Amino acid sequence: MKKLAHPSQARQTALKAAASALLVTLLLQGCGGGGGSVANNSTGSQLASGVVTGFGSVFVDGVEIEDAKASVITENANGSTSNSVLQMGQSVRVDHDGKGTASKVTVDAAVIGAVSSIDTTAQTLTVAAQKVRINNDVSTGPITVWAGGYTSLSDVLTTDLVEVHGSPVFDSATSSYQLVATRIQKMSAISSLKVNGKITNIDTTAKTFSLNGLTVSYAAATQRPSGATLANDLLVTAFGPTSALSGTTLTANNLKVNRLQNSTATDTTAQIGGQVSRYDSTNNTFEVQGVKVAVGSATITPAGARVSNSAYVKVSGTVGSDGSLTATAIQVREQSTNNDLAKVKLMGVISDFVDNASFVVRGVPVDASGINASTACPGVTLANDVPVQITATQQSNTPVVLATNMNCQTPPNLVIRPADGVVSSVNTTTKTFTLTAPGNAVVNTVLWSDTTTFVGLTSASLSTLLSTQSVRVEGYVSNGNLVARVVSLNGGNDGLDDDRFQHKAPGDSASGEWTRYRSNHGHH
Repeated sequence: MKKLAHPSQARQTALKAAASALLVTLLLQGCGGGGGSVANNSTGSQLASGVVTGFGSVFVDGVEIEDAKASVITENANGSTSNSVLQMGQSVRVDHDGKGTASKVTVDAAVIGAVSSIDTTAQTLTVAAQKVRINNDVSTGPITVWAGGYTSLSDVLTTDLVEVHGSPVFDSATSSYQLVATRIQKMSAISSLKVNGKITNIDTTAKTFSLNGLTVSYAAATQRPSGATLANDLLVTAFGPTSALSGTTLTANNLKVNRLQNSTATDTTAQIGGQVSRYDSTNNTFEVQGVKVAVGSATITPAGARVSNSAYVKVSGTVGSDGSLTATAIQVREQSTNNDLAKVKLMGVISDFVDNASFVVRGVPVDASGINASTACPGVTLANDVPVQITATQQSNTPVVLATNMNCQTPPNLVIRPADGVVSSVNTTTKTFTLTAPGNAVVNTVLWSDTTTFVGLTSASLSTLLSTQSVRVEGYVSNGNLVARVVSLNGGNDGLDDDRFQHKAPGDSASGEWTRYRSNHGHH
């Protein structure tokens, strides 16, 4: 087989990804999650939950988890799974080995459905009777990422189908939870309505309950796990076909009960993050992600920080049989955004290079206009395939992050990189094809597997693209071959965050999109 090389101007190898011992057990569905400090348990499979804040591997609320060989999936209404692509702002659950290497990453949106109302003044919208609040203030938590063609709330129309990720926060004025969105993506179609929430007003005779403003009828629903007992305050996910929503009543066909709430273990270590609500100074408790947290004798950092409603925190502790969390450590997100809870971290090779201030790393467009490249990477000419390590901050109403620090480092053996080209020699038995770069300069043997995600095409349709359609393969090198994690079509909008900033075909330029971005955001 021919040796892999990336079709780029520079032949410098990729980044040095920090080896992290990682994240703790968390049997909680939904989003939230840690950052900063790490709990390391080398025995058994563990689950970490949080918001995607970067890629290196994947960063979950500032903490890196090696995901190069992990499957990335979404869970369907009936419990089956579909392969997916990781994007900024998503809520994820990560199965890992306790040493920081993931086996599975589950993308877990909080609500999927149609927009029924929009309030541009309050910066809110309603989806499946769930109030969704936009966040444009980086000091209070992750900024809402817009995707699927959206750039701001002004782009959203009623009846639009959307997928929303975020953190539920209790609103005492309405006695219900609002979802503070970390990501809102426009969808062309959805397979099922989905709503995460905490049960209230349960009627076991009528077999109904409320999820905030939504009434759920579960009489005909298949329940997972089948033996779980439904009760008020239990965290659940309700699914139903799009036709099953009538006004604010959903006739669910599937109902999933939060596994943490059903845990019988009393010594399970957990890490969870999000905005604080229902803070009780008398009993020294609060909620994050709908989970009750007992502060107890927990260490609170940074020094002098206080826990209060609406503060963004990361909590580590032990899980009781009732699903509550007894905290051992609480980190409060600093208003100065200097800690890991507020940073975007990217470790990878440059792609779609326009100039020293305009390029993409791991699918995230980077504005490096505030970085002196010659000082940050002495002796290195920035170009495609050059390894970089970026620290950045989010910006409202754009997928572009603003770099605050950059360096170029020697990569580890395993690094995710993109390669563009045309397909030939497809072998569905060995699950291989040949990817030839523009101008026939580079030939890669690509391996795919059941965990590879195909965007805009399928493995079965690969042979129809022979030498006609450019594709992008993102993967890692193994034995001289490119092991594909994602295969997507070039030349069209595939819904990925960097889509508008990609060089989609030979001679195509992303500079026009960068010009529009700088005109709107004022960075030069």
